[in-house]
Amino acid sequence: MLIKWIKCQVNEENKSSFSNAQEGWGELKQLDGFIGQIGGWDKNNPFEAGIISFWRDDRSYQAFMEQQHDGIFEKSNQRNTYSNISVQIFEKMFNTSKTDMTDFLSKGSLLRVADCFVETNKQLEFEHMQKEVWNKGMMASPGMFAGVFAEKKNGRYLVA
Repeated sequence: MLIKWIKCQVNEENKSSFSNAQEGWGELKQLDGFIGQIGGWDKNNPFEAGIISFWRDDRSYQAFMEQQHDGIFEKSNQRNTYSNISVQIFEKMFNTSKTDMTDFLSKGSLLRVADCFVETNKQLEFEHMQKEVWNKGMMASPGMFAGVFAEKKNGRYLVA
């Protein structure tokens, strides 16, 4: 599974326009390989929006980028609603709960995302601790529906 993590800086006067433009991306639901997405405003930085989307595989995602992305982007009128954007692509390694996160995209009310960089000599330990310590603790947390642990090949990890 491919996971796309998008962060956008949005000026206060554009927050409503940005949110409305996000609704234009509903067309994604019709695309082969698109699983779902969720997003919202950063609790600690109210002018940063975060969107996490899930794709079956890289082939599906690349087909979308080549064939539909620009058209949806233009129709959504999103171009002038943000001042900066960061897009990162990760590969799912494992679930951080007994249930796949994509089963709960429409049910959750809070999404916590940790975007981490880990030095090369500490990556195996980091992965082990995530699987053996953090996952068990998160599974025992009341209200925790599901989660995912993903990796980008440069020592960067995403935990959602």
